[in-house]
Amino acid sequence: MPDRQFNPFQTIDINVPVEFHESFQRYCRRGAGSALDRSPFPRMIDLWFLALCVAVRLNLEPVERSDVKTWKMIDGTIFSSDPWRIHALMLIAVGCTQDVSVVAEPRRVMTLANGLAIAGLPRVLEMLQDGGGEPIWNLSEAIDGLLDGASVTGDS
Repeated sequence: MPDRQFNPFQTIDINVPVEFHESFQRYCRRGAGSALDRSPFPRMIDLWFLALCVAVRLNLEPVERSDVKTWKMIDGTIFSSDPWRIHALMLIAVGCTQDVSVVAEPRRVMTLANGLAIAGLPRVLEMLQDGGGEPIWNLSEAIDGLLDGASVTGDS
C-alpha cells in the first residue's frame, strides 16, 4: 500500500494573474510533442515553484494582487505528488514570518507562497528570454549565475 502524505494544501487553489497565463502555456510542456528546449517545465507547478524559489533567493517581497484578474492554475492536490514541496512551503513560510505557528495556517502559507511566486515570475520569464539560446539554455545559465551569487536580470 502506498504511503499517504499529509497535504494541508489539497483544498487550496493556486491562482495566478491572467497576465502570466500565456507564459505558462508557452514554457510548460503540454504533451509528448513539446520541445524541451523551448518548454523546459514538465508541469505548471514546476514553473510556479521555481518562481517562488527565485523570489526567496533574491529576498523579494510577496506580491499581493487582489485587485487583478486571476486564473486557477491548479489546485493544491498537486503537492501530494511531490510531498517534499509541502515541507519546503512550510519552511519558507516560517523563514519569511519568523513564526513557527504559521504552519498551522495552510491558507496563510499558500498566500505567502503564491505572493512570492508572483514576485519571482517576471524574473524567471526574463531568465528564459534573455540570452542567445533556447529558453532552457538561457534559464540554465541564469540559474547557474543566481546560485553563484551573480546578479540576475533586473534589480536584486
